[in-house]
Amino acid sequence: MFDIELIQKLSNLSGVSGYEYNVGEFVKNLFSKYCDEVTCDNMGNIIGVKKSHKKNPYKLMIEAHMDEIGLMVTNIDDTGFLNFTSVGGIDPRILLANEVVVHGKEELFGIIGAKPPHVLTAEERTKTVPMDKLYIDIGMDADKAKDYVSPGDTVTFKNKFLKLNNGIISTKSQDDRTSVAILVSIMKKLSNCSCPYDLYFVASVQEEVGLRGAKTAAYGVNPDMAIVIDVCHASTPDCSDGVYDFGSGAIITKGPNIHPKLLSRVLGALDNNGIGYEIDIEGGDTGTDAWAVQVSRCGIPTVSIPLRYMHTPVETVSTDDLSVIVNSICAFCSETDNTEGWLCF
Repeated sequence: MFDIELIQKLSNLSGVSGYEYNVGEFVKNLFSKYCDEVTCDNMGNIIGVKKSHKKNPYKLMIEAHMDEIGLMVTNIDDTGFLNFTSVGGIDPRILLANEVVVHGKEELFGIIGAKPPHVLTAEERTKTVPMDKLYIDIGMDADKAKDYVSPGDTVTFKNKFLKLNNGIISTKSQDDRTSVAILVSIMKKLSNCSCPYDLYFVASVQEEVGLRGAKTAAYGVNPDMAIVIDVCHASTPDCSDGVYDFGSGAIITKGPNIHPKLLSRVLGALDNNGIGYEIDIEGGDTGTDAWAVQVSRCGIPTVSIPLRYMHTPVETVSTDDLSVIVNSICAFCSETDNTEGWLCF
């Protein structure tokens, strides 16, 4: 059974891209329970190392990003309402009537106001309200608001952790905090197992604004190979192309962003252990940290989690899939075959 409580704790934290400090401190403490050493680099990436007992082992980096999409205050108007912009990819359609937390001098609850349908014009009813026409109401006049809030303060969605049926959970920031929880589960499962590689577990920063943390972490660690864990799209009634059903397990990406021989080894480990998976074909950039890591140092398979309602406050996954992904990566990490030669073309 996957540790749902850990996902809840991680998703409750605030860590908009570039402001991941609270998440980083929490993750550093988590990693310290299972790693031989844990460091934080200049970008804020948390890097845990589990050493192999093998002589001159190869380095395997397993990475997931810990930042989240969010908002940032741009102005406080004369009546105390907050104007804002997005940090990361947010569709304005999902913002209306949302509850948020403004991270000013102290945390303040707010709501994103919505004009009642009674006073909308016929034209307004057919259009999405642009972000620069929206505002956050924190219930203060301008003078009071300016005592607590300044332009540049971050804003996150107020979290509502929900357990649905059949092991399905919904919460904010599962892209990609749930993958960070997977990192911890892998560490825990491998804690008493021998591994032929030095394992570098990386919780990276600023993925949502340009894959920045993964790029610097890969350069610093200089791994021989890497596995990146992120989310992909799960099927819903209004989205049926290029998506995966809950219960698909590990979704493994194949394409030019992925090292073919490393991919073959990963799939062989899954086949040898009877672990089911599906292949996701990406003809170019995966849109994940794998893209940054590949061009920084090495070749990378990407493992994806089917996730519904990506980049919304109600991102939803199946915990059954999470357990399969943990088992998949542990199966590869436990392979003892000689690595020499097959990483090169």
